[in-house]
Amino acid sequence: MEKYLIIGTAGHVDHGKTNLIQALTGISTDRLKEEKERGISIELGFAYLTLPDGRKAGIIDVPGHEKFVRQMLAGASGMDIVLLIIAADEGVMPQTQEHLDILNMLNVEKGIVVLSKIDLVDQEWLSMIEQDTREKLQDSFLRDAPYCKVSSVTGQGIPELLQTIMTVLQTTEGRRLDLPSRMPIDRVFTIRGFGTVVTGTLNTGTIQKGQEACLEPGGQTVKIRNIQVHGEQASEAYAGQRVAINIAGLAVSDIPKGASLVDPGYYNAGQILDVELFNLASEQRTIKQRQRIHFHLGTAETLGRVHLLAQEELAPGEKGFAQIILEEPVVAAKGDRFVIRYYSPVATIGGGVVLSLANAKQKRFREKVITEFRSKAEGGLTDQIKKELTIPLSSDEVRKKSALGQDEVQLALDRLKDDQTVVILAEDGLSLFWLKSTAEEWALKANAEVMKYQKTYPLRGGIGREELKRILKTAVSHKRWQLILEWGADHQYFRLSSSLVQAVSEIGLPEDIRQKLDALRKIWEKAGLNPPGQETAVVECGVPAAKFLEYAEYLKTNNVWKQVGEFYIAASAIEKAKIILEKHLQENGQITVSEARDCWQTSRKFAVPLLEYFDSIHVTERNGDIRVKPGSAQNPG
Repeated sequence: MEKYLIIGTAGHVDHGKTNLIQALTGISTDRLKEEKERGISIELGFAYLTLPDGRKAGIIDVPGHEKFVRQMLAGASGMDIVLLIIAADEGVMPQTQEHLDILNMLNVEKGIVVLSKIDLVDQEWLSMIEQDTREKLQDSFLRDAPYCKVSSVTGQGIPELLQTIMTVLQTTEGRRLDLPSRMPIDRVFTIRGFGTVVTGTLNTGTIQKGQEACLEPGGQTVKIRNIQVHGEQASEAYAGQRVAINIAGLAVSDIPKGASLVDPGYYNAGQILDVELFNLASEQRTIKQRQRIHFHLGTAETLGRVHLLAQEELAPGEKGFAQIILEEPVVAAKGDRFVIRYYSPVATIGGGVVLSLANAKQKRFREKVITEFRSKAEGGLTDQIKKELTIPLSSDEVRKKSALGQDEVQLALDRLKDDQTVVILAEDGLSLFWLKSTAEEWALKANAEVMKYQKTYPLRGGIGREELKRILKTAVSHKRWQLILEWGADHQYFRLSSSLVQAVSEIGLPEDIRQKLDALRKIWEKAGLNPPGQETAVVECGVPAAKFLEYAEYLKTNNVWKQVGEFYIAASAIEKAKIILEKHLQENGQITVSEARDCWQTSRKFAVPLLEYFDSIHVTERNGDIRVKPGSAQNPG
């Protein structure tokens, strides 16, 4: 399939970036009145270029002035190749170097050095500027880049530049179409009769007209109403294209600056990022612990602080593991590149790569934390997938959490299966993958919690399934929780009994509790069908009032007591009452409440609920005011 790529400009203010784009494309990217009046770019500009082979490529024109580096950062994040534009009459200038630092931090790998305004200098000066530029770019990613010399005024060198762009694009790897879609938004505006339009570079995946997408941060679902690519209507947009999308249901004010349009469920936003951080050698300033910064990722900019994990400060040219604590959430994924700038005075000081989103701030100088960060930084695809399998997940859920391609996810899961490092559960015909070491660690923790619970509450016979889930903070569905419990029981970490989770080994009752239980049993058996109440248990058996129901439930579970209405009666007395009842029915064919009361030598208070109990277990059947054997009821005469 055809690959789509984005060309971007970079360079010092007034070095001819916008004029060069107009010479290449015939399109002026200065759209603001102030830009036209001052002759400098303030916001990002966009155009498209028709190459000699007929293909179209998007172009991003970034501002060169130091006051507008924020806009330059937003544009640079979407570039595949860069045209580093250096005016032949001035050479490399301060913003040239800052733009170059930013491009390095964002891992832009391909580019062309364009010496502009050659109509203003002679050949000797041009040769000197070229030599000086090559020396200054020797340690950058552009050290082996092709050079083109052009004049936007005379058109000299423009055809050669077009051919060079086409050659570089042919050797540049295309964007990933198999990944979930992600488009950082760089412009939001309204078109009368259509509504809200957002634009951006589609970094990965595809977007189709009519589909639903998600606006992050915030999780707002929107519908794609219309799509334009290079000013033309399209039914689908592909990674690497500049895209304008008409979305339904949102006003311009509903879309925060720096938001992204993404496939629902695949990308998350957060305010704490685990990162590998680099300090620029060119700035000659340190990055200190808790340094306040401007943070730039994609089109997002927010304030934050640096939380260094193994150093008190990062010297120029050094790197280290850190967390970035942000004041506002940003969309981020593993591998994203970012740039940081001093809070004041504002200047680019470094950048790095996102390792993951984090839920909490880490403690500093902890070897375990540093090891975990190193693993995130150095680990390959399989290691990345392993980190997602903290709970059982389907392959599609792994893809959503990792934002990786389907083939990559499946390959990694197949490797983990072959290595026997995952537990596989089955849910509705789908395989769920759970990292084996994590599963075993979870099961041991669950076992410990079950043991602890049963020792704390010995009469309860185990912990409720949902209570254990709450204690272990296992965020899965009810159905998946049952699968996890069944796996743990199958591997003898605990036992399952109805709604309870129990320790594998029997946990004996403390002696004082056994004595109280024995006293309750004796008193209730002696009382027969005239059972005492809770007060007797408290006074005569020493049972704490607050614990009476626990004792009662235990005796019920062990078939010592039966619950009859609101009363507890000894199971042995219930059995005797049943025998008496069945004998009376055999001899008389029916029984009334008063007859039952007399037979059982109890009061009506207990006789009525006893008869209702025997109705419920089908010993009797009510027929008006009498009870008969089940199936023999007749209309009362």
